[in-house]
This record gives sequence, structure tokens and C-alpha cells, in this order.
Amino acid sequence: MRSPNKPSSSGRNSQNPDALQARLDDLLEFACGEVREEDFRLFLPEESEGGSCLDLCCGVRRRKDVPEVVDPEWFEVFGIAQRGSADKESQEERFVRFKLFSGAVAAKFLHQEPGLDPVVIVNYVCCSLVRAARALRDPSLTGILLDVFPVLARAMEDYRAPSGWVVQEYPFCFLGGMLMAEDLGESGKAEDLAGSLLKAEEQVREESFFPGHEFLLGLTNYDSLHSDWLELAESLENQGDQEAVAEVKVRLQGIAKWRDDQTE
Repeated sequence: MRSPNKPSSSGRNSQNPDALQARLDDLLEFACGEVREEDFRLFLPEESEGGSCLDLCCGVRRRKDVPEVVDPEWFEVFGIAQRGSADKESQEERFVRFKLFSGAVAAKFLHQEPGLDPVVIVNYVCCSLVRAARALRDPSLTGILLDVFPVLARAMEDYRAPSGWVVQEYPFCFLGGMLMAEDLGESGKAEDLAGSLLKAEEQVREESFFPGHEFLLGLTNYDSLHSDWLELAESLENQGDQEAVAEVKVRLQGIAKWRDDQTE
């Protein structure tokens, strides 16, 4: 298990907690501006008892804030957004915005209560946010996420439940940040985040009871988006020829190659 109160490595505005919280608020505000109420009606299941998932999403969109108590219905919303897809090609653009909204809400919940990670799956949240940002191609959103991912990592790295539970998936936040840094051409920031990822992955692996053998992916049993992560890792260009970025990419490429070999 990880020692409590270990200092975190990183992120812009790291010395200003108010600025860090503001970036999470910026993310949710951006997402609320992109999604429409009709999107919720389109992608959420029809419910006979008043449409609670719809009510939850509309309420957050209207207030631009999340409630302190997490209604269990949110977990259905997150599952649809993170692992689902649009039924029709013409709906894909709207589904991306629904995915972004759901990821922003989940990020706020995780920051408020990192102990939710057994049900608000960290690697799913990070992957859905990266996918949405790359689909929308808005530099302002990418910049917000570059700030947000290290904030989430630090909150989860510092968390320890009374039971001793620690959040094993927080290193995925650093990979998400790396991808956003590269999209903005910030090679130095990508290198810093890659270094943080390597250190965090090693520490979590040492302190976990039964980690899988695969780099990073072995830290989670929630593997529905592993192929998405490997595809995203392949997109790392490392234009600055940074050492830590190269190591992360090589390790994840090795996993992809090993898996391909097993299927032949």
C-alpha cells in the first residue's frame, strides 16, 4: 500500500488550489455548453418512473455543478457514455458531446470523493475525456484537460480510505495529460507527465497485492478500454525526442505487440 500524504509530482498551477479547482469547474462549464438536453433524451434509456437519469443530467447542465451526494443512477449514465456508442453515424457528433459531459461530471465526483473509484472507473473517465477532446479538436478544451488530469492524479494519489484502500488507477491520469500536452505541442510538459506516470506506475505496482504483468494496464481489472488506450499510446509522436515519453510509448507498444502475437 502507498504511504499516505506522499507529495505529488505535477501539473500546471500546482501551487494554487483555487486555480486547480477552477479548472475542474471550467471543464464542467465547457461540457455543459456543448451538450443539449435532446442529447440526454437521445442516448439515455427510456424510463417509466420519471426518467431519473435524464433529470440528473438536466439538473447538472442547468446548475453547472454536481451534487454533493452521488445518486447511483449516475453509474448507468457513465457506463453508457464511456463504453457505449451512437446507434447511427449521424448521431456520433452529439454522442461525443454527451461523452464529454459525462466525463466532466465523473471527474468532478472523483475529485470530491476519490474513494468512488470502484464504481466511477478512473481509466474509463480519462479515456472518454481524451477521446472527446480529440474528436472536438478545441484547443481550449485540450488546455483545460492538460490542467485537470494532474489535479485528479494528485487527489487520488493522496487519498487513503479508513480501510486502507488506495486508488490504483490514478497513473492513467498522467497518460491522459501526456496526450493532451502533445496535442498542444507542449513537449516539455509531456515529458514531465511521462516521468510522473513512470514513477506512479512503479509505486502502485510495488504496493498492489496482485498487479497484472502489463505496464500500466496491469493496474486495473477494468479492461474494456484497454485497446483504446493502446491505440492512443500509439499516437504519441514524441516530437521533442523526450526520454520518458519514449519509454512510456515503448512499454505500451510492447503490450500491443504481445497481444497481437497471441491472436495469430
